[in-house]
Order: sequence, then structure tokens, then C-alpha cells
Amino acid sequence: MRTSLARTLAGVVFAAAMVLALAGPASATPAPPRVHTTLSIVQSRNVIKAGQKDVISGRLVADRYGLAHKFVYLDRWFGKWVPVRVGLTGPHGWISFRVWPHVTAHYKLVYRGNQQFAPTHSGVVTVKVVA
Repeated sequence: MRTSLARTLAGVVFAAAMVLALAGPASATPAPPRVHTTLSIVQSRNVIKAGQKDVISGRLVADRYGLAHKFVYLDRWFGKWVPVRVGLTGPHGWISFRVWPHVTAHYKLVYRGNQQFAPTHSGVVTVKVVA
């Protein structure tokens, strides 16, 4: 009985070693690191009247070059950050969103990244709405 258990155990160890040897290293070629990105934000007006328009703009950049044709989200604070709009950056990485808040609102821009570029988000701007 002891001999058959030892043979079985040796067989299992040998089989596991073969599987690992055939599979090769788990990460033979590591994925290259993603390029660092930054996202600026600016608003056209700090204070507006209810129903008036404001423009939230920003630029998505990597290595001092604007990133064209990338999805950027406009998030608004509703007790938590909620995406309210999405748009594509222009040829030099610029993006703009028009907003018509009826109450004071906080906004930020978010880039979720991809395989080549790292995700990032902007700072927060506040559009103050007065009566």
C-alpha cells in the first residue's frame, strides 16, 4: 500500500512538472508599460445664471503631444462621479463640452486609457449658478 501511494504521488509530481515545462514561463514577454497621460480642464465662465451655457474644455496629452481621437468622459458630481457626456478628442487632443446647469455643479474630465496609454483624469472645476 505504501509503495503504491508513493508511486502515485511520484506520478502526479512528474505530470505537474511536465505540464509546467511544456507551458513555459508564465510571462515570457512582459507587456510594455503604458505611456503616462495628463488631462487638463478649464471652464469658460466661473459664474453663470440659471439656464445659461458654460463650456468645459481640456486637452489630453502624452509626452507633450496631444492625443487625437480618444474618448474622454465629462463626469459630474451627484454625490458620486457620474459620466454625463462622452466625446472624441480633436487632432491635437482638445475636447470641449457645453453644459447648462441649473444649480452649482462640479465637473471633471476622465480618460479611461487603453493598451498603449494610461488612464488619467483632470482636476475639478465648479460652475457656480446664481439666480
